[in-house]
Amino acid sequence: MMRRLVASVSLFGLSILPAAAMPRSVAISAGSFFAAAAQCEKANLITPGQTDALMKALNAYLSASDRTHLQSGYARGQKDSELYVVELKRWAPFAADPTSCYRVQGVLDDYKAQLED
Repeated sequence: MMRRLVASVSLFGLSILPAAAMPRSVAISAGSFFAAAAQCEKANLITPGQTDALMKALNAYLSASDRTHLQSGYARGQKDSELYVVELKRWAPFAADPTSCYRVQGVLDDYKAQLED
């Protein structure tokens, strides 16, 4: 189940290109994903510091409402150790373990690569 949840979150649709505001649920999901990444960093399962750096780099591409909803998802994800899964329209538990954090790292790497293009 966790494998499917992380895979679903990796497809939450955060666009690197400036555009209109993304749907609220997508921004909340993105925030919860970054909270999961921060948990992986805290557990020393991925390189510390990259989540904050990536979130700061993405700020230039987000609308004000995107930033607000992303922060909301991040706060709840941190507080409750959950991910918001858009396709399921619900929150699901997230555990920072080697397998889930490996997948989280893959998604972070994809976003870094898009920013470098």
